[in-house]
Amino acid sequence: MQIDNLKIAQQYYEGWETSNKELLNVSPELKFTSPDGNFSGAKDFFDQCWQFSGVKFQNKIFLSGGENVCVKYNFPLPDGTAKPMVEWLTVKEGTITEIQVFYDKN
Repeated sequence: MQIDNLKIAQQYYEGWETSNKELLNVSPELKFTSPDGNFSGAKDFFDQCWQFSGVKFQNKIFLSGGENVCVKYNFPLPDGTAKPMVEWLTVKEGTITEIQVFYDKN
């Protein structure tokens, strides 16, 4: 049975938007990097980032190839503006093992 990495990524974002951790299929050893911090392990990642769950990402675009899924979206900010972001997800054997986030920190 072939694993659909695009579907896993789409479900991951649905989980964030609905605050449903059961939809986030991430490895306990998740590697996460971003301009504001790096985490080694899903626990640290969720401890620091779950506060942003429930936010509806705007204009999501998914590109998938092999074990990688690239997602571009706008993250809505409290002042009504949105920050453009890109995430590069690595999916191995149906589990997200690495997330790299790119955005302008300014």
